[in-house]
Amino acid sequence: MDVNRMTEKVQEALGTAQRMAVRLGHQQVDVEHLLAALLEQENGLAGGIIEKAGGSPGDLLKRIHSELDRLPRVTVNGSSAYSEQVYITGRLNRLLAQA
Repeated sequence: MDVNRMTEKVQEALGTAQRMAVRLGHQQVDVEHLLAALLEQENGLAGGIIEKAGGSPGDLLKRIHSELDRLPRVTVNGSSAYSEQVYITGRLNRLLAQA
């Protein structure tokens, strides 16, 4: 995965997805993190594409956050463990390679 070949918006979304994973206490950044980041982008294309397809970006974002809430969290002594070191899942890596 060559980040330099990605658009600025995708690079921003990947950074947002990483920060989201850290904030949620997740060890890995997955497809759901990236999709949520793309949908939350100001002036991003993802929301418009969902709308043109007849969907609701807001409803989709709620469902994605619901799924993210179900993922395991890393905790230390009952509180979220904070670490900037998160890993991209194989699933997200394959998606980015195909994009």
